[in-house]
Amino acid sequence: MACSIWRSSAWGVIVAVALGASLLVSGCSGERPSAPPPLDSSAPSQGSLAPSASLDAAAAVEAAYTQFWPRSAQTPHKPEDTWRDAIAAIAIEPQLSVTLEAMRRNKAAGFTTYGEVVVRITSVEVSGDTAKVVDCQDASRAGQADARTGDPKTVGVPRMPVTATMKRDQASGQWKVARLRFPGGAC
Repeated sequence: MACSIWRSSAWGVIVAVALGASLLVSGCSGERPSAPPPLDSSAPSQGSLAPSASLDAAAAVEAAYTQFWPRSAQTPHKPEDTWRDAIAAIAIEPQLSVTLEAMRRNKAAGFTTYGEVVVRITSVEVSGDTAKVVDCQDASRAGQADARTGDPKTVGVPRMPVTATMKRDQASGQWKVARLRFPGGAC
């Protein structure tokens, strides 16, 4: 995993080491749906949650995942002593530590982030306090830049598959990113 992390686009490396598996160019079928996908009525029960509560949970998961990207990209531009609190607001372990370590490595190497990732969620599955988000994001206007000059060094790709495990933080009740995976291939 470490080798593919450092070969990934700058965006993945800078925002979080776990963000960095290879940014592969491939076809993505379709755009993000306008609303969370309907729940499969043949799927196992979501416990005592009513259908509207399940849709509300999926919407909350989607919002938390979507906010992870710009907030984690902005954090390296702030004083390092603020990083932990900023990332802890959007991620829990193990992603919290992975993201912070990647930011420290990139700072030491003289890199920062630029641009923004466009999230294109294709599915959200909620099961209790855990959720899975599948995304085919566009990172083609984001990447790694020289921290001193701001000159872009790398750029992401327009179709990058990402799978996120989200967990509801027991202390705050907020959904947060617990793990990001980059499976490679087409999306």
